[in-house]
Amino acid sequence: MENFNFYQPTRVHFGAGRLNEAGSIVRSYGKKCMLVTTTNEEAVLRPLYDRVKAILAEAGVEVVHFDKVVPNPTITGIEEAIELVHREQVEVLLAVGGGSSIDTAKSISLFHDAGKIDWQQVFSTYTNPFATYESPSPAVLPLIAVPTTAGTGSELTQAMVISDQANNDKECIYHDKAFAKEAIIDPELMRTLPPRMTAITGFDAFTHSFESYLRDCASPYTKTIGMKSMSLIVETLPKLVKDPGNMEYRENMALAAMLSGISLSNASATIPHPLSEIVGGVAPRLAHGQCLATIYPQFLRWQCTQTVEKCAAVARLFDPALSAQPDQAAAAALPERMVDFLKEIGLYKSFEELGLTEAEREEAEASPVFNFLPFAPKDVMVGILHDSYRF
Repeated sequence: MENFNFYQPTRVHFGAGRLNEAGSIVRSYGKKCMLVTTTNEEAVLRPLYDRVKAILAEAGVEVVHFDKVVPNPTITGIEEAIELVHREQVEVLLAVGGGSSIDTAKSISLFHDAGKIDWQQVFSTYTNPFATYESPSPAVLPLIAVPTTAGTGSELTQAMVISDQANNDKECIYHDKAFAKEAIIDPELMRTLPPRMTAITGFDAFTHSFESYLRDCASPYTKTIGMKSMSLIVETLPKLVKDPGNMEYRENMALAAMLSGISLSNASATIPHPLSEIVGGVAPRLAHGQCLATIYPQFLRWQCTQTVEKCAAVARLFDPALSAQPDQAAAAALPERMVDFLKEIGLYKSFEELGLTEAEREEAEASPVFNFLPFAPKDVMVGILHDSYRF
């Protein structure tokens, strides 16, 4: 058996109703908490934020609410939140929301006491998901993460996606000190997520499991949980998009997303994720999960020729009848099975359909990032992006 590493330091509290434990969990880390969320003006989310504040208050925790997180969190927003941490002498962070809220909170936790931050140095330094780094702050702020979507897995990873708006750039950084101390994964919080966002976040979870499964550094742990995650998503997500209030489906997807985050944190991603981040840098209005869905058919047409056995195994999750076919034939069927799946969940859309302009496409294809990505020849990766513009 090959040697491998595996690391998952976050304590997980999984199950319907577990949000009620947030008060005692947060209180064990401090008496003054920053609640990190998107805007409090969103009518659909305000009752949740009010409920969280009430739970914390009952536990004797004072709350400072930072409600300025935006999709694709920005340097400006992170720095504003850090100023509030200092002003209010915050002791612990509680992130409630999707990947943007949790990534913002991880960045606050990591850089809150780092002084003047040179973000370009940050982007060029913290590039290895498996490295052990010195903390940029004397001590990180403890973070408890509560996801409200089943998708990013950010509550269980060391990754943070940060937008550098001044340079039309979207960077992913990694730090082993950025893992949340604890994660409360309560599927009840995901019940009101609209069908399209359910599909977008759910497909994001699939890609985390699939791409980490492909990596040479995948271990028996990550391959096992990755296959379980993908199986749950293939079986559940189309049903959930049609029946978004179904709690059994929500629980299955929450479990799948949790497993995908663990797999991703230990084996990382491959081609589609940096391509999606390149597009997100020039067109931040486009959702990350939708960008991934747009890229995947063309990506798989190349990938199924490179990792035949692994692609065959995943193809058989979509179509068990392929078990009767040799690996070469099963792998070759994966791209079209993916197209069928994306159509079923409403995400089969080209970049042109999504409103990406020709100028934005050209800017994305000219990104200098392609010169440094190790996953495939540059012309292959640019070609995947180019061919995803118009189906």
